[in-house]
Amino acid sequence: MSQLKNTYYIGAGWGNKMYTLRQNILFERSDGYVSESDTYVKNLSTDYDEAYAKAVKYAKESNVKLEASLIGDLDPIERKTKKEHEKYAVEFQVKIDDFLKNNPVLAQYFETYGNVDYEDKEVRDGIGYAFFDIKDKLYTYGKLSNKQVDFAIRLVEDFVTRKENTKKWAEEKANAEPVPVTDERIQFTGEVIKTTFKDYVLPNGMQTSSQKCTVKDDRGFVVWGGDVGEKGDRVTFMATVTVSDKDPKFGFFKRPTKIQQI
Repeated sequence: MSQLKNTYYIGAGWGNKMYTLRQNILFERSDGYVSESDTYVKNLSTDYDEAYAKAVKYAKESNVKLEASLIGDLDPIERKTKKEHEKYAVEFQVKIDDFLKNNPVLAQYFETYGNVDYEDKEVRDGIGYAFFDIKDKLYTYGKLSNKQVDFAIRLVEDFVTRKENTKKWAEEKANAEPVPVTDERIQFTGEVIKTTFKDYVLPNGMQTSSQKCTVKDDRGFVVWGGDVGEKGDRVTFMATVTVSDKDPKFGFFKRPTKIQQI
């Protein structure tokens, strides 16, 4: 792709209210076709002479040619009075209040979690900054899309669920028995709470993979090892086990046999 043209020119801006600097670039693509890019650069002024002087200066600093611009007078900028601004603010707040009234779950979540201190990392990181961005959009535009509402609600509900599960798991772990320390094959009975696949390279260079299972034993401890079922299955099996060096309530089982779903 090669550049055929790169120039600045003065435009009228959105609503024909402000002289702006724009950049026009032409590219010749590899297929022979020409593509054009026309983009906003910066605001200049509402006075043309001042806008032109700024454009000349900026073009010189950027080493980009400034093209002659055929442009007429701007439309006048209509300034709202203080009373009009106050009226708009009241009407806009009513619009937001009506929206929240029609979305009570979201309103409650904004009330409970939307005003937390910026330093409250547990909530802000736990829920996700997208939640607070969506709230800001409501108070900027006065409404949200259905997708934004559903997403914000899901962010909070997922956070609450994770928090409850973390507390529950901590309590369960505190009451759990440690993994048995033994060289014998012993029986395990519990639920498969997670499955993953692990890739291997065999001595002959052939690649293969096998399923690994994390099992929460009825005695409270958790073990990880070979394929004994699918997530959610209640299983019983015989295996050897090695206790983790980092956690006495976590272990690694090997060579499971007599696997049964119960």
